[in-house]
This record gives sequence, structure tokens and C-alpha cells, in this order.
Amino acid sequence: QAVPAFNTGRAMPLLTSSMPLFARLCASKKQFEAKERHAIPGVASETNNKIAGSKALNGEKTLDLHQLIARIVETMPFPCTVADPQCEDCPLIGASSEFVALTQFPTAAIVGRNCRFLNEGCHISGSDRRDIRCCVKTGKHYAGILANQKADGTHFLNLLDMRGLKIGSYADSGEDKWLIIAVQGDVSNLETAEIPFEHMELMEEVATAIRDGLRAKSKIVARRCAMPSLDDSDASTELPEFVEVFAEPIWIPGEVREQDLIGA
Repeated sequence: QAVPAFNTGRAMPLLTSSMPLFARLCASKKQFEAKERHAIPGVASETNNKIAGSKALNGEKTLDLHQLIARIVETMPFPCTVADPQCEDCPLIGASSEFVALTQFPTAAIVGRNCRFLNEGCHISGSDRRDIRCCVKTGKHYAGILANQKADGTHFLNLLDMRGLKIGSYADSGEDKWLIIAVQGDVSNLETAEIPFEHMELMEEVATAIRDGLRAKSKIVARRCAMPSLDDSDASTELPEFVEVFAEPIWIPGEVREQDLIGA
């Protein structure tokens, strides 16, 4: 079966109860591998991306990346968040209004916190915790259904889809600046056959919105946490640094359960 190209507008295939779990996971993995061979439409190469980004530093305006991402993500028409894994405890830096509506937590109670607050009072398996930590550390793709809790205490099943997105590089070191894009969906009342593989097409929408939001900006300042030295008793601090924005963002390839899929 042919793999859909980027931004074709085609709906993602649905899980079917007659499809074994391994087959569903392998099909999902193959779709991602095909899409990973392309960046968001228009990208030529990572080298060209960095060249385009270096020109952006010659402008006049300086903007805070976290504030800019928060404004971009807020307008997305589905539940999604963006987190910064290069800051301590991977805080959420942006959440859509639909995510606020889904979880019933106000934006002020979301931004700046790790997303684990949704897991309070819920059982999360050791394997899911391990896979999520792997995603946060490496940017590799994770998708799973987790038990979460809304602000009013209501429990729901959340189809969580996470993957790292490289948006640029730090001007001083050349180290990649990347974020974690996450799309959520309440699947509590869906039958197995109605649950999608993942939210990749929606994730592409977030990535495109971020690309468009950063494209016209000249200077971007990103916060990077620096751990204190051994003789420093103060807590870790955030160091503002310039980021050279890529002309096109790039998805981080790989799956957190890649070995399990290949060897299953």
C-alpha cells in the first residue's frame, strides 16, 4: 500500500480490530520512515537551513522563542502543546486553546510545567514512562494511549503523539535547538476501529505554523538551562542565547520502540 506524501490532505488510516497490534505498529513506523525522508515541504538541506538562519541574525528585532511559540500554538484548532526539552524538566512553553478546553486547566496552570501533571492520580505503565523519557531525551517518536485526569478530576484516555522538531541551532555552539511537538486526543469513547494510528498530519500543521511564525523574525533568543557548578549553591539558571532559525524545521527521526518493532 502506497504511503501518503506530505500534506496530501488524506486522512490517516484507522486501526482495525482484525489487524494484529504488531502489524498496526509496523504500518505506523513505515509511514513515519517514508515521511522522515522529507522535511516540511520546501527544504533543500540542513546546510541550506543554517545558511538561511545565519542571515536572520543580521536583523534588528529580538524576540523570545518561548513567548513566540506560545502565541503560535495558542491558535491551533486542535489539542496540542510544545515543550522545551533543553530546559530543566522539559516545561510546556505553549498550549492550544483546544488543549485548554480538553484538560480544563487554564493556560497559566499549563505553561512552565512538565506535562506529568495530567497523570496525577492515574496509572502509567513503566514501559510508557520509559518511552516518554526516551522521547524527551532524544526526540524520537512516541505514541500511546495514557490515562489522564482533567482539572475537575475527570479521567479520560489520551492518545498522545510526541516527536522532536529541530527549528534551528544555537549561534555560539552550533548545537541544534529542538522542541517537542505533542498532539493529544480524547479517545475514551472510541471503539478500537475508530482510533487513528497517530496524529502525524496534525503535527505537520503545528510544524508548519511554527515555520511560518519564525520565518519573518530576525533575532530569536532561546533559553537554555545551565546546571550550577559544584561550588554554586544556587539553583540552575536559564541562559538566553541567539538561535539561528532553519529555513525549514526538521523532524527528528526514529521510534522509541524501534528495536521492539524490528525484533517482534
